[in-house]
Amino acid sequence: MSIQKAGYAQIFSSHETGISHNVYIPESQKASWDVIKDSHVGNYYETTLLRAVLRLAVGDKTVASQANIGDFNFSYSASADRKNIFIHLISTQSNNSISRKTPGIYETEWDKDKWIIPEGSAPSTSMDLKHSWTDKAHVSAISGKFENKERAARMMGTHIEKAYLKGSNALATAHQNGNHFSLFWLNNEFTSKEHIQSLVSMIQQAQKQSAKMKWLIHGEGCGTFVQALRFIKSNPIASDLITAQKGMSGQDVFFSNPRGRLTGKKDLETLCKSVGMTFVDVNINKNDVLFNPDARKDASKEIMKAAGAVSFTGAGAHLAGEAGFDTAQKLWEMATSSPMASVSTALAFAGGVVVVAGKAASLSAYCRNIKGAASSTLGKGNQSWAA
Repeated sequence: MSIQKAGYAQIFSSHETGISHNVYIPESQKASWDVIKDSHVGNYYETTLLRAVLRLAVGDKTVASQANIGDFNFSYSASADRKNIFIHLISTQSNNSISRKTPGIYETEWDKDKWIIPEGSAPSTSMDLKHSWTDKAHVSAISGKFENKERAARMMGTHIEKAYLKGSNALATAHQNGNHFSLFWLNNEFTSKEHIQSLVSMIQQAQKQSAKMKWLIHGEGCGTFVQALRFIKSNPIASDLITAQKGMSGQDVFFSNPRGRLTGKKDLETLCKSVGMTFVDVNINKNDVLFNPDARKDASKEIMKAAGAVSFTGAGAHLAGEAGFDTAQKLWEMATSSPMASVSTALAFAGGVVVVAGKAASLSAYCRNIKGAASSTLGKGNQSWAA
C-alpha cells in the first residue's frame, strides 16, 4: 500500500511493471533524481545508484542501508513492511586531489614505446565505448595487485597484446600515439562491494549500448570480476530494468594469471556463458600454486608423485627442519593447510634452498622450480604475462 509522507515525492510505484515496492525521495531532491534517471547511460556511478534504488523497488533486502556511490552518499529507510522505501541522497563532491591510489576508470594511452596513464589524469565516470582498435571493439582491463596504477597500466597493455593481438599489423594498429584502453584501477581493494557494483555498472553500460568489448581480467581482479558476474546472474529483474534485456554476446573476456575463489578455467568459462558473455581463454601462471586453483591442482599432483624423494640440503636443511619440513611433500602439506604467515615464511625460505633427491633427473618441473613458485606467490612474478 502506498503512503503519503509530507515532503516526499514518489519516483517508483508498485503499480509499475516489474516494481513491487513504492520508492520516495525528498521533494527537494526529485529534480536531481530525474536527471540521474535520464542520464545514467554511460555513467557507471549513476548506473550503480539507479540499480541500488531499483533493487529496493523490486524487493531486494540485501541493499546496504548506506553507501558512497560516486558523488553521492546513498541511504534509505523503510516502513515496517518494507513496502515503502524512502531514499536520501547527499552530495559528497570534493576537490580532493587525485593520487596514485585513487580507484576508477583511467584511459591508458600508447606513448611512443609504452602504455601510460598521462600524468594528472582523473578517473572517468565512463568508458569511451566508441573508441576501438582491435576487431572493432573497445578494450578494457582490470588489473590484479600492483603498487600503483601506472605500473598496472604498463603491464596490462602487454597482457592485452599477448591475449588479443596476433601479428605485426595488429600491433602496429595498437601502437598508434593516442590510442588507449580503459583501465579499471581498484587500488588493490578486490573485495570492495563498491568496486564490485561499479564493475557491474561498467558491464551493464556496455550491455545497454550493445557495445562490443574485449575485457582483459588479471590476477586478483579476476575474483572481483567473478563477484560482479555472480551478482548480475542473481539479480536479473533489477538488471533487466536497466539493460532492457539486451544480450552480452559482444563482450569477450580473457583471463590472465587468475587468482581468487572460483577462478579455475572451468569455473570462469561456465560463469561467462551463464550471463551471456563470450569466454575467450585463460592464460595460467603454473607457478602460482597458492592462489590459482588450476595451478595448485597440477602442482599437488606433481608433489605427490615425488612424495618423499625430494629433500633440502646445505645450510637450508637445518632451517627446514626447524620450520617443520624436510621434504617437498611436507612443505606442500604445510603450505596448503597453514595460515598465510606460515605459508609465506615457508615459500620465502624454499625459494633460496636447493632441492635435491636421489632421482633428481625425474623430478617434476614444479619441484625443480620452487624458486619460481615463491617468486610468483610472494614477489611480482604474477604481474607478468605467463610465458
